[in-house]
Amino acid sequence: MSYLSLGDDTFKMPIKESWPVTYFDEDFSRAEVRFETGQYPVLGIKVLSKDDPKLDKNQKLRPYLFDEVLLENNKDLDIKEIKSNLYCLEYEANLESGEKVKVWRLASSLGPRTIRIATLALSWMSGGEADKAVSKILNELSSSIKNSSFSDAKTYLDKQADASAKISRLKYKTANPWKGLSLQLPSSWMMEVNEEDKSMALKVTGYKDAMLFLNGEEINLSSNVVITMDYMKQIASNLGADPEVKDISLHSNEKNMYLISCNKNQEIKDENLILKNCFWHVFIVKDKTLHKLNFTYVFPDGVDLYLNYIVNVLDANIKNLNYN
Repeated sequence: MSYLSLGDDTFKMPIKESWPVTYFDEDFSRAEVRFETGQYPVLGIKVLSKDDPKLDKNQKLRPYLFDEVLLENNKDLDIKEIKSNLYCLEYEANLESGEKVKVWRLASSLGPRTIRIATLALSWMSGGEADKAVSKILNELSSSIKNSSFSDAKTYLDKQADASAKISRLKYKTANPWKGLSLQLPSSWMMEVNEEDKSMALKVTGYKDAMLFLNGEEINLSSNVVITMDYMKQIASNLGADPEVKDISLHSNEKNMYLISCNKNQEIKDENLILKNCFWHVFIVKDKTLHKLNFTYVFPDGVDLYLNYIVNVLDANIKNLNYN
C-alpha cells in the first residue's frame, strides 16, 4: 500500500501501489490518480485550507462541505462522520459532456479557526464495461477514503490560508503624502510624512522589522531629453548588473508613467536575519520635469507569509497611484 500526500502532508490517503499519481509542480495541493484501466477513469483531488475566525464545529462542518449549487439543489445530502473530526459528503452527477462523476468532499478542523477541505472527483464515460470497471474502483476508493486523514499539525498550506485571510481583512485609506500624490495604503499602518523632504515611512502593524519607505525627487530635464521605453529598459538593465538583484520587471501605462520593480536580500549576521528589500522605482514625466518616486518595502524573510503577501498588495497599489 502506498500513500497519496497533498499540500505539504495536509491530506494523506492510502492508495494501491499500482495506481499512478500525477502531482503538479505549479500547485502542490492538487493531484490526479489513474488506475489499472489506463487513461480513464481519472480521479482528481484538490485540498484547501481556510481560516475562519467564526468557525462553528457544531454543524459537522456543513458550510464547508456544501457549495452554493449543492445547497440549492441537494440540501438533504447526508454528512457522514468517518472518524472523530473527519466529515464526508458524497454524491453523483451527470455532466453536460456525457461523463458521470462521483464526488467525495471531506472536511476537518484544526484548532479554533482552521478548516481543511479535500475534494475528490472520479469521472468516466458511463455505460457498459466502463461502469463495471468503475464499480470495482469505487469500492476500493471508498476504503481508501475511510482511511484518509488530515495533518494534526499546521502545515505550509495552512500558513498560506492564514496569510491570505489576513490580507483579505486589510482596510485601506487614500494616503496623500504630499501635494499631487495619492495612493491606497493599509489604514492601520502608522505613517510619518516629511512633506518638505518628500519622504514617508510606514510601519507594518504588529511587526517590528517590517517597514515601507518612500522618497520623492524632481529632476529638470533639458529640452533634448526624451524618456522612452528604450531608456527605461537601459535603466532596468543597469540594475541587472548587480547579481544579487532579482525579479527585475518594467511596467508602463498610458499616462507616461514607468515603473521598475526588483528585490534584493540583505543578511544581518549579528541577528541571524535575512531582510528582503523590495523596490519600486516610479518615473513620471510632466512638463519637462521627471518626478521620481522610490518605494522600499523591507521585511524579515521567512518569518511570516503575510509579510510576503503584502508585496503583491503594494505592487498593485503602487501601479495604480495617482500623481497630478
